[in-house]
Amino acid sequence: MPIGCSLGIEATPYFMQNMLGDADLIARFYRLHCALETGRDELHADELAIGAFSTLFRRHGNGGGRPEPAPQSRATLGRVIELMHARYSGNLGLDELAHVAGLTKFQLIGLFKRCIGLTPHAYLVHIRLNAACRLLKRGVPLAESALGAGFCDQSALTKHFKRCYGITPHQFASAAKTG
Repeated sequence: MPIGCSLGIEATPYFMQNMLGDADLIARFYRLHCALETGRDELHADELAIGAFSTLFRRHGNGGGRPEPAPQSRATLGRVIELMHARYSGNLGLDELAHVAGLTKFQLIGLFKRCIGLTPHAYLVHIRLNAACRLLKRGVPLAESALGAGFCDQSALTKHFKRCYGITPHQFASAAKTG
């Protein structure tokens, strides 16, 4: 069970600082660490964990969900996403995407995870799946839809399609035909 459920909060807060000078909070986590290390009293350790994390979230958390990206981050992300939508069926590499963003590959992955919650590759797969759906709805054969959407072959499309939608592309195409 996520810790947020134990604390009565719906979403775990995000943090805008990665260094906290809160002596009381540090002492709470130290006591928790000692209790976990000895392992003698599980109830006490659970109570210390709830107390330490609720104090952390209350004092230093910045709300639930994702922080709003800065305007510059949104603009940078927009350029990369625009390129991904324009060239989804081609071979896009992380180097090229990072170059367009003016970031390192590591920074680009972090930007995507912070702003969208996915890596650039996972986001591109979703763009490609949407393109495959459009092709399949128009009656384009499965293998052609896979290649047209940027997948290397029909099996790659099927693997991602089933993972994302829970059905095969063939089942999707059949359902689209019937209406």
